[in-house]
Amino acid sequence: MKILFVYPDYKVNMDPTSGRMTGVDEGGWYMEGVASLSAVLKRAGHEVSLYHLTSPVGREQFQSQIMLKSPDLMGFVTMTREYPQVKEYVLWAKDVCDVPVICGSYHPTTLPEEVIKTEGVDMLCRGEGEAAMLELVAGIDAGEDYTGIHNIWVKSAESIYRNPVRPLLEDIDELPLPDFKIFNFDKLISTRINTGVVILSRGCPYSCTYCSNKKMRDIYPNKAKYSRFHSPTFSIEYLKKLLEACPRIEYLNFRDDILPWKGGWLEEFTSLYKNEIGLPFICNYRANLVTPEIVRMLHDAGCYQMFFGVESGNDFIRNEVLNRHMSREKIVDAFTACREAGIQTVAYNMVGIPFEDKSRVLDTIKLNVEIKADHSLSPIYYPYPDTVLFERAVEQGWVPPRYDYREDRYVDQPTLPRDQLYFVRHYFRNFVRIYRGLEHLPGSVRGPLETMVDRVFVSPRLPHKTLVYLASKGESALNATKEYFRHHFPRLFLSVRDRIRGVSKR
Repeated sequence: MKILFVYPDYKVNMDPTSGRMTGVDEGGWYMEGVASLSAVLKRAGHEVSLYHLTSPVGREQFQSQIMLKSPDLMGFVTMTREYPQVKEYVLWAKDVCDVPVICGSYHPTTLPEEVIKTEGVDMLCRGEGEAAMLELVAGIDAGEDYTGIHNIWVKSAESIYRNPVRPLLEDIDELPLPDFKIFNFDKLISTRINTGVVILSRGCPYSCTYCSNKKMRDIYPNKAKYSRFHSPTFSIEYLKKLLEACPRIEYLNFRDDILPWKGGWLEEFTSLYKNEIGLPFICNYRANLVTPEIVRMLHDAGCYQMFFGVESGNDFIRNEVLNRHMSREKIVDAFTACREAGIQTVAYNMVGIPFEDKSRVLDTIKLNVEIKADHSLSPIYYPYPDTVLFERAVEQGWVPPRYDYREDRYVDQPTLPRDQLYFVRHYFRNFVRIYRGLEHLPGSVRGPLETMVDRVFVSPRLPHKTLVYLASKGESALNATKEYFRHHFPRLFLSVRDRIRGVSKR
């Protein structure tokens, strides 16, 4: 049987007031779920292909690609921000290819009622799809009834079959290695700079209110087993297959929420990695789990940069609003441990969180100063539907219960109006640098100057719109320059980046 996965991998941005499109963020990202599904289906003897859209295409071009593939089943990969594009593509596909359409990934899992009622969508898959898709494809291929398959919702002319979710696969080593080659590595953003994206786990054990993770976990009957990891030996085989599929990879990016640290997993993995892979890599970690020993093992294996979710420097926002359960002291200790081990750090922060004002954003800026992060990121919080924090924002009247997911839709709260929100987003790092500069001054001078800078930052009388306009123009120019060199002179880009980050190759 011929299965075609359609993966719209770009974001359209729209102004919520005018409805005007303000730009497109082009994609080019590897998706583990697609590669895993392809491997499972191919092992069963099916033919699988991928239509990876990294930017918008017109109706004629899209339909010509569908007809060229001539599939027996189409599977649309749909995340929330991309869902409006998926709805349009589904109708275009149906016009030229009368075969069943199924949607899967995050959005159908968390908002299945919305997806199953979409015109042209015949089915959706909730949760992990490997076993369900195998059963579905076998049923379609054999001409058998497939309306009772667990994880699959099926829409007929008379009704919708809302089947329950089957238990999670607890040992993910039972899955075949991903079909990396279903992706065109030349289209992937990471491999343009010789970096391979790696995912060795499934499921996060935490319940941050801004993330859909908790609600996704709760759909499974064995949700206590939600967080799972490949064994160290399987993980090394995974990496070897990735490097075989794309030999030009020189760096690795572990996208797991956390690399496991219990039961000797990390010790065994880093030992194998050092001896059998040996490439420099970056990874994510949770600050309150970091110890000097974990950092030492990661650095010894080749880790040169770690990413931490700081999110907010205000204790109330971080722990009560975001449900992070992480002390300021633990965050400081984690960054200190990395610095002492020679690993660069990146702090993920958010601004525009519900119940935030400029003074609470200032707490985040000052925590970034204290932890001495090498890089501080400060995107605006986006209220994803079907999350706890989204529901709280709706209750306050700061976000509408339904909206076009392409909109530049942030929290409209009186304590942080939109002009101030954009100001703190654009000037976050500038103020981090200012406060760091003040640390070098004598205490008698530093105190009054810091108080003055505090007052400037929180002042409602700043010309916010003008300052944002100037900053956005400068940021656009800088990003365009980086992208130009990343695309046209990748070797030069990597050389400069490695020098800045202190990356050494073995």
